[in-house]
Amino acid sequence: MKANYKLCLLFLLLIASSCDKILDRPPKDQITDKDMTFTQNEMRLYANQFYPNFPDFFSVFWGDLSSDNMISGNYNYNAQISGTITVPSTGGGWDWGNVRAVNYFLANYHVTKEPLNSVQTYIGEMYFWRAWFYFGLMKQFGALPWYNEPLTTNSEELYAPRLPRNVIADSILSDLDKAIDMLAPLGQAEAMRINKDVALAFKSRVALYEGTWEKYHAGTDFGVAGADYQKYFKQAVDAAEQVIQSGHYTIQPVGTDPRWSYWRLFNQRDLSANKEVIMWRKYDASLSLTNMGSRYLSQEGSNTGISRQLVDAYLCQDGKPISVSTQYQGDDSLSEVVSHRDPRLAQTIFVRGYPRHVNGGDTTGRFSEPDINLPGQTKNTSGYQLFKGLDPDVSQQGDGGGSTAAISFRYAEVLLNEAEAKAELGECTQAVLDKTINQLRDRVNMPHLSVNVGFTDPAWEFPSLSPLMNEIRRERRVELACEGFRFDDLMRWAAADVIKKPLLGAKYSQFEGKSFDPPLENIPVSNDGYIFPYKNTPAANGWQFDVRKNYLKPLPSNELTINTKLDQNPGYQP
Repeated sequence: MKANYKLCLLFLLLIASSCDKILDRPPKDQITDKDMTFTQNEMRLYANQFYPNFPDFFSVFWGDLSSDNMISGNYNYNAQISGTITVPSTGGGWDWGNVRAVNYFLANYHVTKEPLNSVQTYIGEMYFWRAWFYFGLMKQFGALPWYNEPLTTNSEELYAPRLPRNVIADSILSDLDKAIDMLAPLGQAEAMRINKDVALAFKSRVALYEGTWEKYHAGTDFGVAGADYQKYFKQAVDAAEQVIQSGHYTIQPVGTDPRWSYWRLFNQRDLSANKEVIMWRKYDASLSLTNMGSRYLSQEGSNTGISRQLVDAYLCQDGKPISVSTQYQGDDSLSEVVSHRDPRLAQTIFVRGYPRHVNGGDTTGRFSEPDINLPGQTKNTSGYQLFKGLDPDVSQQGDGGGSTAAISFRYAEVLLNEAEAKAELGECTQAVLDKTINQLRDRVNMPHLSVNVGFTDPAWEFPSLSPLMNEIRRERRVELACEGFRFDDLMRWAAADVIKKPLLGAKYSQFEGKSFDPPLENIPVSNDGYIFPYKNTPAANGWQFDVRKNYLKPLPSNELTINTKLDQNPGYQP
């Protein structure tokens, strides 16, 4: 059975999420450090505490608000990308509690009297989780101290200096290699737990991230001395290849109607039979585990919107970009925007007539206009309203929330990781494209990408890169749109030129004269007629992202005082 995780009432630890309704107390049988004797069951219970760190529904679909794919009603939604981040006195993401908890396990599990073959998969889980937490810290801060023991306030090692980020990356990948060796393979793994394929998928993500970071930040304050980014691309390919060659996964339509084959993947409640999903998060109303995603997506704009930049990235059905395709119908209406375009666009944004509410199989409410007229936190910001992830069943839209699953790892990402890493190595042949990106295109009946690309797009985001690399990056943006990947991609690609452009929405004229209740008023519009959410903000000319510092976060000032061996990240020094 593929790995997913239904968080059981007995084992759930308290977690916080502003949009997910969960249990508000820890379990009675929670295992803590001092309780551990490292029986098999104790190891399992101890590992359970980390599973809520996989993305919840809102982390997945609202993650792209920290990017140019979606537009928050608050231009300062992510202070790092908006360029307004300041040095915090405490906190700021510099949190080592989870690393300490994992290290306690890894330092003490040897006392178990259990046979190794009965517990090694839980040990593998802990190596996975240490890699998970360290990767999160490395993305935020770059160079880090490496802690592999459960230190106390009296431990001299607690005051260690930061090690170069490539040393940290190598340590993360080493932990993942240990996890891969110890975790049970799919088919032998315990149902609803991390297995070998999950660790391999994550390894491909980590290795690609570090390889591209070191390549595209070379020669800057964020680069690495003596960088060997090729080795990371090779590791990304190797990990992705193992997942591909396992034969466990495939890109398959969900349902029989190809018009909805992509959209349907993201509004399922049970993904255990889906051969694309490697890891997912299950919600269960019977355990008071629900999310409000379908309610907000069906009823309100939720102070978000899809950007024109993302919409314009989708190819036409002839496989060409809108700048050169004769199929492009323009953007005078939502229906024109999606006409003759990559079907994933029409399965990502609402178009007039789409179901919002379905009751007992009957559609009782349809989308007519985006919620640009609503106030405050309920409005749609751009005129392009998110449809991907909606379950229109009214049973999922009540005050108590619904059970739409959240995907943590899917096969599509692994395929995209392989294609990009192969291209970085100069090894992206037609055969590579056919087994990776073209599998994604087949699902939506789009023309295959060829190695020679076959066109020049004057609007390519990365004009200094090859046509093939631009199209591989475009495919990643489109396939993974609104799944929380774009911020990380922009950071690792050193893509300041992309970040520092004004964000626009849909053409405003299509909404004028329409029946809105309450009526439209005070919608900011650009000089050429597009909704311009940040027109009257400091982000009117693009985010004030500072390339000298904002690729990383600052360390909190109190930590620099406590540990004088730590140094501040570039650009944040007094």
